[in-house]
Amino acid sequence: MFDCLIYNMKEQMALFVIENNGKTVLIDTGTSSEVDNLLNYLQKIGIDHLDYIFTTHVHVDHIGGVKRLSTQFPEAKIVVSEFYQKPPETKFPKEKSDLAEYHEYLVQNLKNRVIYVAEGDIISLDDLKLEIYTAPGHTPEHIAILDRKNMNLFPGDSIGGHHLGSGFSRPTAYPPHFNYESYSKTVKKLSQIDNIKSISLAHFGVATGPEVQEVFKISEDVFKAYKDTVVESYQKNNGDLNSIITALLDKFGRSPNEIKHDRPDSLIFRTLGGISIGFINSLGLESKFKVDSE
Repeated sequence: MFDCLIYNMKEQMALFVIENNGKTVLIDTGTSSEVDNLLNYLQKIGIDHLDYIFTTHVHVDHIGGVKRLSTQFPEAKIVVSEFYQKPPETKFPKEKSDLAEYHEYLVQNLKNRVIYVAEGDIISLDDLKLEIYTAPGHTPEHIAILDRKNMNLFPGDSIGGHHLGSGFSRPTAYPPHFNYESYSKTVKKLSQIDNIKSISLAHFGVATGPEVQEVFKISEDVFKAYKDTVVESYQKNNGDLNSIITALLDKFGRSPNEIKHDRPDSLIFRTLGGISIGFINSLGLESKFKVDSE
């Protein structure tokens, strides 16, 4: 696990490197700004090539470094969901977000290096098999990866953000692509994989032993509690976003890292505002803060 110091913040974003019999995999990339940190780390641990670069989904903290890294490691295959094979105008229209940029780069610039994967597909590093699970909800194209040799799950953002040992969690319910029903089904589906020994969390850390089932239980419980709080506050305050954010902050508080690293209120309010809008849109509530989730 490598803390890439995303946006110069500690314990916020983890990237993962797998090595087996000389073959190497990177899971997620951070943004382009963290690539130098990652390259220094790879050099430090003696890795001078990548066979595969996985991106769990098309958010900038998970795919933003792919352009620089695909140039730095021209031998690397880029592993993404088969969802990317669909025309970009049906998924990530540019007028809605910049996510189409990454889709187009993969399809047009790296088309001979991209491996499109679906549920049950396997990427082999000799005796280490990486099995793909579709994990929509946070985004429609999200995938999770299971290291079958070590029974280590890499869920990306599909089961929320966690602060291990504290019991604190937040759902990754951000607009415009969050889907409430799909997210809920994904958490339950991944929790039912037999014999998971560890979960490598992008946000943030590695859960082992009893923590594994605790992470899934907290994911389900907190997800429902956030939804209920958003709906209750929305109805009580006529959809006022600031009131919903305040209700979430009052009920769930700041994360341990937000307290530990004295993160600014503006960042916390932006995070909770995004979660609020994600639930409002996906649940079909009327709001002046509507963001299309096509």
